[in-house]
Amino acid sequence: MPPRQTDEEQADFVSALRSVADQGPIPQAELDALSVLEGGDLQRFREVFDALPADARARLVRGLYGAAQQRIRLDYAAVNRLALDDADAKVRLAGVQAAIEDRSPALFERLLMLVKSDASTDVRQAAAEDLARFTLLAELDDLDPESTSRLRTTLFEVLADETQAPRVRTSALAALGYFSDTLVAEQLASGFVDASLRIGAVRGMGRTADPRWTDRLMPVLGSDDPSLREEAARALGEIEDERAVTPLVELVDDPVLEVRLAVIQALGHIGGDDAREALLYLAEAADDDVRGAAEAALEELEAAEGDPLDLG
Repeated sequence: MPPRQTDEEQADFVSALRSVADQGPIPQAELDALSVLEGGDLQRFREVFDALPADARARLVRGLYGAAQQRIRLDYAAVNRLALDDADAKVRLAGVQAAIEDRSPALFERLLMLVKSDASTDVRQAAAEDLARFTLLAELDDLDPESTSRLRTTLFEVLADETQAPRVRTSALAALGYFSDTLVAEQLASGFVDASLRIGAVRGMGRTADPRWTDRLMPVLGSDDPSLREEAARALGEIEDERAVTPLVELVDDPVLEVRLAVIQALGHIGGDDAREALLYLAEAADDDVRGAAEAALEELEAAEGDPLDLG
């Protein structure tokens, strides 16, 4: 909305800066005034922002992200980019996690730097996870060839760098999953048999949406590790192979809620009579989260079956 031309807009912006400095609640008009900051307004905001304690800076970035989720027209990309250059890792992490709607070249460049060299493992991992949406853009031909090449190179370098924390390498491998080529398939297969990378390989296999991975993923549903069971369920849901319905149905009463929710989502994606029957059963569950997820999955299933363009 800049430049803030009217007296009312300027007053709201000044009031917003005061609320930020006081670390108090920010009314809607002031939230609007902090959207799309640039030029002198951005510099004035930065002076107030930099004077805050690190915890308050991180909290503000997350709060603005929440506001933007509620009102799509709000754009705090400029604030997020300030956070990415912050001296405190908590603030940089908040900046990465709040930037998921930003597709700008500036953010892309910063993520490529952060994933390789940030001092914080948490920030490097978050950057790797966020780069996954750029690999999807590249696979859809919505990223230019030079950027696509640099993205692939960076993620492969992170994956191969054994000095990186395993969870950073795992997220890099998962991000590569959207690239549907032989080299990535080889890395996914290799990572699948490496205990430190397996969860990233499972996630990446789902992102390929390739049913050739179904036979490898179905046995993972029986893993003792609930995180692997959850990721395998999500991956099979992304692949949408009907062969996975039976082993997924066997997990509808999994003791771990996150696994049950992943199974429900997967059954909604895949569909079919057996999936519907299981979802109807879960729609009667006592747990509110399970019941709500099952109802949403049934709605998805019914919408897909009513879509004349759905050939599944």
